[in-house]
Amino acid sequence: IINSAAKTLYMSGGQIRAPIVFRGPNGAASRVGAQHSQDYSAWYAQIPGLKVIAPYDAADAKGLMKAAIRDPNPVVFLEHEMMYGLEFDVPEVEDWIVPIGKAKVRREGTDVTITAHSRMVGFALQAAEQLAGEGISVEVVDLRTLRPLDTETIINSVKKTSRLVSAEEGWGPMGVGAEVVARVIEHAFDYLDAPPLRVHQEDVPLPYAANLEALSLPGVDKIIKAVKQVMA
Repeated sequence: IINSAAKTLYMSGGQIRAPIVFRGPNGAASRVGAQHSQDYSAWYAQIPGLKVIAPYDAADAKGLMKAAIRDPNPVVFLEHEMMYGLEFDVPEVEDWIVPIGKAKVRREGTDVTITAHSRMVGFALQAAEQLAGEGISVEVVDLRTLRPLDTETIINSVKKTSRLVSAEEGWGPMGVGAEVVARVIEHAFDYLDAPPLRVHQEDVPLPYAANLEALSLPGVDKIIKAVKQVMA
């Protein structure tokens, strides 16, 4: 994927394309151990020549998969295994396409922006609902595509809220959240009222034991804690 597909167009001087979709499960898989539970989002998103998609709901999964299949170059399509049993509404549109590289504001707010992708979007929305009861207005931005990352939508949201919390299931160092924070610092530093915070998995291989796995993974409570910290 990285050494051949991602480089074919560049190394052929634009003469040869690699129209491939690499589709597979990504993220925690509920007590199957470290070798079967890990998040590859940041690994692939670093590579020039690849597009990387990590949808949250069924409508985006359908629309982005169609866009990926029609793309003339390689696309990595990351699905969260623990979401396969969930149900979402899907628009009854004959040719439903979601453009690659466009984030989606899932919930509008004025106090703080949460960026998330894949399963973490659901946790972010749950956190936003709970925080609303405490008078904190949260905007949730579903990244949907990790490469290319929709910097414009993120920046526009942060300019409105002046605070940022990134949420991802992967590890923190060199992660998706680190890239989101870097872009906000580069493009919207003067709009920030507090340092951005990252919510992510603990920096260890994901444990097998249920209690340790739960401690390692990010969720609603950790997102709420981070939001309250940037609001303090």
